[in-house]
Amino acid sequence: MFTEDFSRAPVQGRAAALVIAEGRCAAGRRDGVTWRRRLRDGSIRAELVLFSSVAAAEAAARAHRGRVRLLVAEPRGYTNGVWRAEDGGMAHNERFHPVSTELRDGREPPEIAGPVRRPRRERRRPEPRRWTIFDGESMFLGATRYRHPLAWLATNRHWWPMVAKMHRMPGTVWHGVYAEWPFTLGTLATYRTRDDMMRFARMPEHRHLMQWIVRDTVNATGGFIRIFSSHGELARQASAAAQASARVRADGPGGDDGERLRLERVETEAQLQEFLAVSRRGDPAHLAVPLLEDVVRAWFDGSAAADGRTELLLARRGDETVGRTTIHADRALDEKLGTRATLFGATWAATPDDLRALLELIADRGRRDGSAEVIGPVSLLPNQTGGVITSGFDEPGFFDGAWNPDWVPRVYEEAGFAVWNASDTWIADLDAAPAPSAPSAEELAAAGIRIRRASRVRFARDVARLRTLVNAAFAQLPYYTEISRAQMRDATSGLVGLMDPGLWVFAEDARTGEPVGFVLVVPDPVDVLRGSGGRVGPREALRLLRGGRGRDAVLVIHGVVPERQGRGIAGLLWRAVAERLREGGYRTLRTTYIGRENAASARPIERLGGRPLHGTAFYRRRLEES
Repeated sequence: MFTEDFSRAPVQGRAAALVIAEGRCAAGRRDGVTWRRRLRDGSIRAELVLFSSVAAAEAAARAHRGRVRLLVAEPRGYTNGVWRAEDGGMAHNERFHPVSTELRDGREPPEIAGPVRRPRRERRRPEPRRWTIFDGESMFLGATRYRHPLAWLATNRHWWPMVAKMHRMPGTVWHGVYAEWPFTLGTLATYRTRDDMMRFARMPEHRHLMQWIVRDTVNATGGFIRIFSSHGELARQASAAAQASARVRADGPGGDDGERLRLERVETEAQLQEFLAVSRRGDPAHLAVPLLEDVVRAWFDGSAAADGRTELLLARRGDETVGRTTIHADRALDEKLGTRATLFGATWAATPDDLRALLELIADRGRRDGSAEVIGPVSLLPNQTGGVITSGFDEPGFFDGAWNPDWVPRVYEEAGFAVWNASDTWIADLDAAPAPSAPSAEELAAAGIRIRRASRVRFARDVARLRTLVNAAFAQLPYYTEISRAQMRDATSGLVGLMDPGLWVFAEDARTGEPVGFVLVVPDPVDVLRGSGGRVGPREALRLLRGGRGRDAVLVIHGVVPERQGRGIAGLLWRAVAERLREGGYRTLRTTYIGRENAASARPIERLGGRPLHGTAFYRRRLEES
């Protein structure tokens, strides 16, 4: 039965707020902690921590250095039996709590105790998971005290069909249980929205279970339910209630009709975690590529090798975060292009309308900064990562690549942006590819080179050689700016643990020993990154070292210095790499973007039977034409 008095409920029911913290939360009882429990969501280890006050939970969320989710208890919940302060009875409410559309339309929700159809066996396979435990906007926390162990066991005939169907619901994020003496079984479940939670409550399987439990006190003697929601979800519910009182239908995304998008600078740890998490709530997890947390944190704290400070910005409508971007400038790129540009990157928005509004705010920012144009999305420069995919939307993204929905390029063009540096990523099926032989000693001697593999022992020396070669090989590209030592250090951070030495090779002049060409291929760690949300901690590093990276590979970059091009050196390097790919059992080779005018760079992949995978592009918009 509905109540706002939880004085007789267990400690879990009396919490004012909770925090889901990746790893361990440092807060203790002196910080307002009332209960805690370790959780696991796939490869993610986290801790659920309940607090006696919202302020204490917010302080703990700000202080936590990993991913974190803060949810606040709604004032009204549910208690029954020995845990009910009002009368100690066991009974149903008359009707379910309304979902937002019922609130807006003034419609009554269905009855709880009314007859329902018999639950049917669910035969559909659950869809691939799209979210992690940090992406839920609402959490169900409840428990039932059963009368005796037999009643606890009898729950199974209702429980398992209900849980199976719950995991097939598109709004379900995560589910767990806990047990306490005497005969108490508790449930924890997170959902994308509060409405998703309420739709679960109306399933026949759940209603049958509730009707079985609330049958006098034959099966159970007590129960409680608390609903915890994010500030954004609470704001949406308040907006729906306000519209219901005025009998006005909501119009368009983002809550209140006509509410404008605004940019909010990321200045706290909680905002940084929101920046990292926001896109995971909308993009399919099996397609999208998460941002590397270490890289984003370097942007945030100013330790990244960038020309000036990089601003991280959240795009909000009311209290709801619907997008993100970064803003910065680079003098070297301005000199290369003969312009003054505002650069934006790591750009994501929930809907076409949100992206359109976000791009206008970026253009306004460029005008205020006195720029002639805006260019992006780049992270942080075109010769690093970024871009928009313009085709191949059903193909998953991969390490150092991009992925976005199919409506994104259209919105850029409608917003006045022009395509710049149209390129393609490529893929080769190595099982079906022709098997080129390793280069012979005679072939290497004829080309005047020897091939040497990179080494973890000589990693610093190999990185320095790579920087020199990359700067020499790509200086003529229209978007390329020289990579500094600090930028190369950032770009190769973590590579020593990821690398397969046989896939990173140098061509050295046989007489002088000077490097003249290179190929850098890495095992693709994207599955590990998807599981961790882009964080590479000790557990993820161990998975990579143990081979958790899988059997797919990514060509990061390759090239030959201009004075030695056209002499077959690239082909010899690629034959050495192809031999290692075959020996290592790699299934596919993907490449980062290759410009369509640069046919020579794509030729080695074509020889392996490769084909274009994603079309990619950057975008530019002249501000004086706006």
